Amino acid sequence: MRTITIDFLSVFGLMIAYNTVIADDGVMIENDFFRDTLDTFDDDTVDNVTEPACDIIATNPNPCPCQCLSDSLICCNLDNTSPLPKGQCDSYNCSATEITLLNCQLHSTVINRQFILSLGWRQSRLRTLRLRNCSISDTTFGSGLEGLRVLDLRGNKVDAFREPELEMLDSIYLSGNNWPCIDPSKEKRFRSKSNLIFGEKMSWLLDMYWNERWIDRKLTFCNLDDHLQSVEEEIVKKHSVESFLQFTKKTNSTCPALCDCEVADETIKFTLEDMSKYKVNVVCTDLGLTSLPSRLPPDTIYLNMANNQVSSLDLLSNLNPDYKSIERLILTNNSLKSMQGLENSWLQRNGPVLLDVRDNFITQLDTSALESMLSKASINTESNYFFAGNPWSCNCQNIKTIQEFLEKYSSLIMDTEHMHCSDCECTLLHLDYKEMCTKDHDYMIWVILVEAILLVAIMLKLTWDCVRYRRTGHLPWVARHLCWSLPGVSRERWMPQLSNMFAWSEHASGQGGSVDPDQGEGVAKGSSGYITCSGNTSHSSKTLPSRTCPGGKESSVVRFL
Repeated sequence: MRTITIDFLSVFGLMIAYNTVIADDGVMIENDFFRDTLDTFDDDTVDNVTEPACDIIATNPNPCPCQCLSDSLICCNLDNTSPLPKGQCDSYNCSATEITLLNCQLHSTVINRQFILSLGWRQSRLRTLRLRNCSISDTTFGSGLEGLRVLDLRGNKVDAFREPELEMLDSIYLSGNNWPCIDPSKEKRFRSKSNLIFGEKMSWLLDMYWNERWIDRKLTFCNLDDHLQSVEEEIVKKHSVESFLQFTKKTNSTCPALCDCEVADETIKFTLEDMSKYKVNVVCTDLGLTSLPSRLPPDTIYLNMANNQVSSLDLLSNLNPDYKSIERLILTNNSLKSMQGLENSWLQRNGPVLLDVRDNFITQLDTSALESMLSKASINTESNYFFAGNPWSCNCQNIKTIQEFLEKYSSLIMDTEHMHCSDCECTLLHLDYKEMCTKDHDYMIWVILVEAILLVAIMLKLTWDCVRYRRTGHLPWVARHLCWSLPGVSRERWMPQLSNMFAWSEHASGQGGSVDPDQGEGVAKGSSGYITCSGNTSHSSKTLPSRTCPGGKESSVVRFL
């Protein structure tokens, strides 16, 4: 078989672009080495290959930007903003089975049978469609290309595009592209590196149909940033598109309802394995939620629950595995009344980088639960904690402990100057412990003081009664009224007799002198004695005169010498 180089390739541009030779029977033979290795080219190499070919086509006097070479149609510099005039390439009547588009702008372009016909193609069956150094974004493939077997999209400037409508496709090639899995320029939340929109739009590649036809999926990588320099960043850079799509699918399936889940911007990197994983931010702000999410995506490091009505942290307790990787937790402006739940949680064990519980209703600063957490967080110089805007309880039992705690971790707690006590406008950190506790009223002091006064009064009364008794012989009021409480004796029985006793005492005192006890006349004024009541006995009847007391008892006079 005799091999010759066609005239068009005598100009070196197309020879470089395709490295093809034509047999004497007119069949084009393509060098497979170029096609199979293009995915390893960088942008400069692709430009060096495609630009000479397009320069040659540009010198063609025919206004059509395409060139038909046997069974291959080559087109350059197509632009969706300036579509080809109708019939501009009709003169070719090209019967090629494969089409290559170079340096084209195909944003939001529909590549279907009508589009291919406008390039001068007239073959009923198109087997291969190849794009090189083209801008592909929101592009649609299909509709009328039923015979297409190979879709080669290597070496382009790409973004997400729709699932091709190609039911007879045998293979699709996507490597050698800067796939924007992580795109910081797109809309995203604070502290997020990128949203998951790309992964959502390209999720069709995980379907079994496309997974079987995606030939180079193990060589198709995400480029995070073009300026990455360090070895560690290069490891992160080599995420495959397939792994990112799987990450997106898993994250969206476990993302809490109404919340936004995105790729986290920052992570604490301890190992190479940590650097090779995508981390997740979950943002659930301003949704009126009353509790923490019961489930989080794996590797969630950031949870923002600001401006809700969360009232409890119980879901954090018992080492809840969904919160194992949390590094940042924001609970600003919620309805928390305590921090119960932090104990025995992954946050306490790991020491989060950020904890924000400002503007809640928390009254007790649980230093025992926070001590372990802040001690571990102090290792990281970026750690920040916020507690202001809560009605903190300040009393003599806890203020000193709290102040010592705040001073110890003043480098981590960023708003100690704005933490105020609930019962005053004073700053918790600068509250004077001695002044506060001396002003604080202790009601036991008043109780003790009253008891002391009563005791002194009783002693004074007892002293007065003794002195009065020695001088006048009058018994104290309590002693004079003891008979009133005699059990079993009605008041009507002894009241008249009591009156007689008092009358006898007054009569005796009116005599102006002592009365002889042997005469039974009572106790004289100024004597040291008193009247007692006792039962009738032979002894009493013999020694002293007796009187009848209430209850049938007899009275006796006892003298003190």
